[in-house]
Amino acid sequence: MRFSHAWLLTYVGAGEDPARVGERLTAAGIPLDGIERRGDDSLYDFDIFTNRPDCMNHFGLAREYAALTGTTPRPPSAPIPPGGRPTADVASVAIEDPDLCARYAARCVLGVRVGPSPDWLRRRLEAIGQRSINNVVDATNFVLWELGHPLHPFDLDRLDGRRIVVRRARPGETLRTLDGVERALSPEMLVIADARRPVALAGVMGGEASEIGERTRNVLLESAWFEPVPVRRAARALGLRTDASHRFERGADPEGVITALDRAAHLVQEVAGGSVTAPPLDACPRPHRPRTVRFRPARARALLGLGLDDRFMREALSRLHFRIGPAPDGAWSIEVPSFRRDVEREVDLIEEVARHRGYDAIPSELPVLPGADEGRSPFDRTLLSACRAMQASGFSEAINYAMVDREDCRQFTPEIDPPLALTNPLQSNAAFLRTSLLPGLLRNAAHNLNHGLPGLYLFETGAVFLPASPVPRERRRLGFVLAGRGLPSHWSLPRRDVDLYDARGAVELLAEVAGVAPLAFSSDRIPFLEEGRALRVAGGGRPLGFVGEIRRAVLDGHGVDVPVFGGEIDLDDLAAGNGRVRSYRALPRYPAVRRDLAIVTAPGTTFAAIESAVRRAGRLPITEVQVFDLYRGPGIPAGCASLAVQIVFQHPERTLTAQEVQESIESITATLGRELGAKLRGTESP
Repeated sequence: MRFSHAWLLTYVGAGEDPARVGERLTAAGIPLDGIERRGDDSLYDFDIFTNRPDCMNHFGLAREYAALTGTTPRPPSAPIPPGGRPTADVASVAIEDPDLCARYAARCVLGVRVGPSPDWLRRRLEAIGQRSINNVVDATNFVLWELGHPLHPFDLDRLDGRRIVVRRARPGETLRTLDGVERALSPEMLVIADARRPVALAGVMGGEASEIGERTRNVLLESAWFEPVPVRRAARALGLRTDASHRFERGADPEGVITALDRAAHLVQEVAGGSVTAPPLDACPRPHRPRTVRFRPARARALLGLGLDDRFMREALSRLHFRIGPAPDGAWSIEVPSFRRDVEREVDLIEEVARHRGYDAIPSELPVLPGADEGRSPFDRTLLSACRAMQASGFSEAINYAMVDREDCRQFTPEIDPPLALTNPLQSNAAFLRTSLLPGLLRNAAHNLNHGLPGLYLFETGAVFLPASPVPRERRRLGFVLAGRGLPSHWSLPRRDVDLYDARGAVELLAEVAGVAPLAFSSDRIPFLEEGRALRVAGGGRPLGFVGEIRRAVLDGHGVDVPVFGGEIDLDDLAAGNGRVRSYRALPRYPAVRRDLAIVTAPGTTFAAIESAVRRAGRLPITEVQVFDLYRGPGIPAGCASLAVQIVFQHPERTLTAQEVQESIESITATLGRELGAKLRGTESP
């Protein structure tokens, strides 16, 4: 936002050069983006934060600078000569919607001559990038950039009944705004109307029907305070963004209404002639009530880490126009000035003290950090381990929005209906909070695969939202998907497509790194996973999630034509089950012994059951149980299957003998037959 140094000097005795002025204000929280020399003037480009509309004008900046330098700002004078006609004799004002307009004031300037602005006024506006229009309009724009309060001039003779009515728009009403566009109004919009029709959109832009032109002789000046939210909604709905709406949206000064009106009337009379009516019309159905905030000097010292004495803080707040009174327990009662809409709490006042001291004057100290991992919570350690495990498995991290379509929730969590709905969604297809991470990841997968990526490994960590009473429940989860070309198990082997074992292996590594291994996998029917390729995951004595192949019907809905595998793990449960103390384990020094078994299993027997029986029955340490072949066909009873299973024995302290390995194999085969009805192939009954 651009400001003129020469203009600033009219309100404060600044003996410092522009660079020093910018440096002071930057240290006080009003950052300077740059300075440009323009003739005898310097133009500032300040980044005014949205919560500081009081600084979006030259006098507001002068007031801040004066507080920093200990000087007194000089407000602009606005003497209204006596003897003018009563404003009530030539115009009237009525507010029909006080909930949207708390105050509306008006004065008239009668007998003006509209024409070009004088050089001083035109140069002031053009220096900050404003276009000169005519002397009356330029006077109101000058006051906007001088005091920060938007005003609007009406041609009094073009107002039906010389009447102003502040009301909501009526169904079917339209307004041709000053930019020449006919705009349809809705009943939620506040308008300024005359006795017959709307003549301006409140707080945003005036209308063509009452604009100031060469034939204008009598002017009605508007100065009002409108509720910020309706102004913002109306401006957004109509695609309008003006200097007035920019300030009203952020909160104008309710006590600056008359000051700005008198200043504008004085300038209009100075540059366009005429006589000013007095007193002004001032409709104020909701008077402003000053805000009072409790302030504790000791709390300010503790929060800032500075040894500031009470005298300095009292002087700083007084220079910033806060009124200080006593309060119980040694606290102060601070009355907030009407133009400081951003100060609501004690910490806001503490920030004012810090700004006055200067952010650059606050010493920087390195915090005392604990040793590795000591400062992290169990969940943080689990989250970090999980992310590292997924990256080690070849996955890349994705970040998606938490807002999804309702169908996404129904598809992946049909048991949650209805999901949590947003009150004011930005888009109709993002009106609910997600109950699973998979919908977003599937959209990522579809985008990448359909743009030619041969293989995809993606994971995401984030919250899902579940309905609960009295407040919704958040669960933090890790979701992942993989599809297309897989990673070869060895550099000498050809590439292959990913499968369920890749997905399962990623979960096993995740649990191993997080300290929750071993996991238990069990087949289950999951609506959005292919039957026979859907596994529930448990570990640490609690369910953790699922892993499997996404159903073809779900993939078709996302435009994916290759198999996609994925899963979702509850990180909160994973962290709760992380009770294992990680310890060093040396690499094995003694050789492993591998034995293969070809067993015929009964119908419905799962590999998880086989692996569990093998590990329980083995009399020696078993490091691995793998299936490497599956056969159904001639020679195998109907409904049964032949599995080729490799068992790896390895003792950490000695070399195994052939006899003890054989004894262990015999124990395993006996247990498989007794518990699962499985027999060695070739020994089953015909």
